[in-house]
Amino acid sequence: MNSNSDGDSGTPLGTRANLFVPESGSGPGLLLLADGPVLAPAIQARAQLFAQEGYVVALLCGAPSALDVRAAAARLNDRADTTGGQICVAHSNIAGAALDAADAFLAIVAFDAPGLADTPETVAGAPCPVVLQFGTDTAPATADAAEALRPYLNQANGSRLYIWPDAAPGFSVPGHPAFDRRIDSLAHTRTLEVIRRVAGPYYDYEALFAEHIRHEFETRDVHATMATMIDDPYVNHVATLAGGVGHDMLKRFYTYHFVDQNSRERVSTTVSMTPGPDRLVLELVVRFRHDAVLDRYFPGIAPTGKMVELATLLVVKFRGDKVCHEHIYWDQGSALKQIGVLETGDLPVAGPEAARKVLDEHLPSNIFMQDAWATSDGKPI
Repeated sequence: MNSNSDGDSGTPLGTRANLFVPESGSGPGLLLLADGPVLAPAIQARAQLFAQEGYVVALLCGAPSALDVRAAAARLNDRADTTGGQICVAHSNIAGAALDAADAFLAIVAFDAPGLADTPETVAGAPCPVVLQFGTDTAPATADAAEALRPYLNQANGSRLYIWPDAAPGFSVPGHPAFDRRIDSLAHTRTLEVIRRVAGPYYDYEALFAEHIRHEFETRDVHATMATMIDDPYVNHVATLAGGVGHDMLKRFYTYHFVDQNSRERVSTTVSMTPGPDRLVLELVVRFRHDAVLDRYFPGIAPTGKMVELATLLVVKFRGDKVCHEHIYWDQGSALKQIGVLETGDLPVAGPEAARKVLDEHLPSNIFMQDAWATSDGKPI
């Protein structure tokens, strides 16, 4: 991802603009607007994020008029590296200028712009989808202003209102005192949903992740695995807290505690696959033999030779065409029971039958509550 001032771009966007280009060298145009109170490093970080997502980003700060916004959008559209129509993402009440120039955009996403409630007709009259996002914690007036805008949104074209009661205004700007990483991530996904839909870029997350796991399990090439990921990725095997945060820690994990520990008898069966605007959710049944040290599953436990079958859930987040992070879930109680190191007695901990029932829902249900189940036999339903 490259960044330069508009004066170096060859097509000036105005004295208050900066340009951010994705590593691919081209992408749909995105005009990012921020008013005076937004700190320059913070909004530049947001511009860099959108460039990593695949957009050619023009950053325009200050207090531009609708004419300024329209002119900046036109210049961005004229660039050789801009491959699609324009999108606008605006922070604070500068969103009003974007809506006044709404015919220049395929979609507008506005954050924390309560002033729009004073001119709801600009929202209602927008010829493109409008997504409004508000942090309303400790800001009841903002919450009221946001709700007042709901009737003016055209739900049919994908316009949406998102209210985040756990976050305060400014939650979506890195470096802002109210910045909330968790809520911002949720809001960013909502932003990508509309802008990817109307302008792209479109990524085949299934194919991208297949390439990632090919290097994990087939080529066992750590360098190639890391090349499928962003510069600062992380992986969290939730049940055992195994993985790594950041390039060096994760590469160390892959090199010494992952790729060479994978069983040659490992088989993964996909049950469901749910794509989103920036992530892929995979429901799997994984079957493997505990025939080697497996630090991520059984740290400190010598190989038992037992077969293990686990229902597994992967939540894979992408940034552009790179894997950003993975959250991997399974039932550790079931795993330990299957290798014979956890005596569960009468506790409701399933073995391989839990994974098998994910593959075949007609297998027996309620096996741990047979006595309780019997008490409802014959009762009206």
